[in-house]
Amino acid sequence: MRFPWVNVALLILLLLQLASGYLGFVNGEERQAWLLWLHGMGAYALVLLLWWKGSVVWHVLRRRKRWTWARVSFVVSIFLLLLTLVLGLLWTFDGPRYLFGFSLVSLHIYIAVPLILFLAFHVWRMRWILDVDQAVDRRAFLRLGLAGLAGAVAWWLLRHLQGRRRFTGSYEIGSMGGRFPHVSWIDDNPAPLSPASWRLSLDGEVRLPQSLSYEALLQMAAEEQTAIVDCTGGWYSEQIWRGVPLRNLLAQAGVQAGDAPGSARSVLVRSVTGYWRRFSLAEAQQFLLATHVAGAPLDHGHGFPARLVAPGLRGFEWVKWVTAIRVENVSPWLQPPLPLQ
Repeated sequence: MRFPWVNVALLILLLLQLASGYLGFVNGEERQAWLLWLHGMGAYALVLLLWWKGSVVWHVLRRRKRWTWARVSFVVSIFLLLLTLVLGLLWTFDGPRYLFGFSLVSLHIYIAVPLILFLAFHVWRMRWILDVDQAVDRRAFLRLGLAGLAGAVAWWLLRHLQGRRRFTGSYEIGSMGGRFPHVSWIDDNPAPLSPASWRLSLDGEVRLPQSLSYEALLQMAAEEQTAIVDCTGGWYSEQIWRGVPLRNLLAQAGVQAGDAPGSARSVLVRSVTGYWRRFSLAEAQQFLLATHVAGAPLDHGHGFPARLVAPGLRGFEWVKWVTAIRVENVSPWLQPPLPLQ
């Protein structure tokens, strides 16, 4: 077999790309920017390895004319891999572009999901390659290391050609003016809420459960905070938010913190749609329940009557149309890594 080492090298590199891509996708802290740097370096290393892999594929296609479902699956996976790379590189070098209403970086992520399934099938079929000496010997891993080093050098040299982006890869839109996109996770988009009938409940491991009207919340909404909402769709916007610090609401309800049974460990914030995210008690103390942005009340698309402002977290954690805050004695890790609705 031609270049058996390249198959194992590609597998290792693709697994690293999957891990760094996911961790970079959910990361909102600049101190962890290296995750997306690693993802970019891996992309250039993949381009280099595909030169050898292309030679292998071309050789096989010329020798064996018969098409099977396995071959079709492999060709589809190669096509998806190339498309994923092209979309990611276009987003990096050509700026914020959209296709069919989706950003190129979103399409890059969506296409990576079926790519993983096709590649898993191909790897299972080709698992015998691990028994080939040249696929897993020292030279194979040296070549993988050289490909990774070449990817790092290419990333470093080409950084100045990339568009002006945040460390997450997002481009700036409408900062400080309140004019930024209305987006929802998957299909999380309720009908407009009436401020007259809306209530915010705060219960769970608290001494004084609360049920606040919109007017009552407005009377408490005196703190301003400048924070960046960074959407996984590839944009970010810095805004001045006004609202009620969650620490004030939690203190008013009498959170039972500590190590005793029934004490608080996490805070669950829920939307009128049922969408929810859970945070540690320490995290939640730093958040703001916003009623205003850029000096004006939130509009429906931005989460009226109230939305969570969670600095340092990606946009899908900023729950909109909040109707409930529940303090619980469960681990903050007890939730899906990404929302399921």
